[in-house]
Amino acid sequence: MEASDYEFSPPIDYVPGARGHGVLATGPDTDGSEALAVWSLSPTGRAGGAWVVRFDEIERHPEHLLGIMSMLQDRCLVDWDREGPSGVLDKIAGVLSADRFTALLGSILTIPELLAEVGEHRSRYATAVEQHRVHTRSKLAPLAWPSEVPGQQGLVGWAGRTSAAAASPVAATALGITAAVASTAQLWQDTEQARYRRAYLRPLGDPQPLPPRWLARLRGAVGSPSRVSA
Repeated sequence: MEASDYEFSPPIDYVPGARGHGVLATGPDTDGSEALAVWSLSPTGRAGGAWVVRFDEIERHPEHLLGIMSMLQDRCLVDWDREGPSGVLDKIAGVLSADRFTALLGSILTIPELLAEVGEHRSRYATAVEQHRVHTRSKLAPLAWPSEVPGQQGLVGWAGRTSAAAASPVAATALGITAAVASTAQLWQDTEQARYRRAYLRPLGDPQPLPPRWLARLRGAVGSPSRVSA
């Protein structure tokens, strides 16, 4: 029997040793003024805080931005590519301390690499099923995933539709990234649930809330000395 009575139910938000992600985006606010969106996300992509600040306000009150950016302490920035968050950091470099700037710049995750890691483990698990089939001569069904790992363009399109009702273009950008992170985390949770239902795949390891490299990056961002100063 391939299915077990044990149901793996990963935690929705709490992941030991990891604080989560940060999203930075720039674009027009509701009145067309150039603005900065700052989102804080849980390790599995649930939004915990969201701020939109116009750049003219940042120029007048830089301390306001410092308070918001402190919410990203111990988090990894996440985006479709490295150029997005690094470009935003360049725009606000004059407000941040050198240590905070360096820490954030060195903690950027890209959604394509997160998707790729999920895909790697699905392939590994599928290979393990085939190896078990050979050794046991049993008739085993292949692993079935609720959703296939999409390509970047497919995920971009889906995430864009989820952010269509945002109050402003800059908020829509941040919401799209948030949706993509949450969707990728769900793909992993579906992967682990399908894997752990099969007793012969459990020796591959205890179920994890996120893929190993992704989780290691989030945990590595916590407690870095360079993140203490604003």
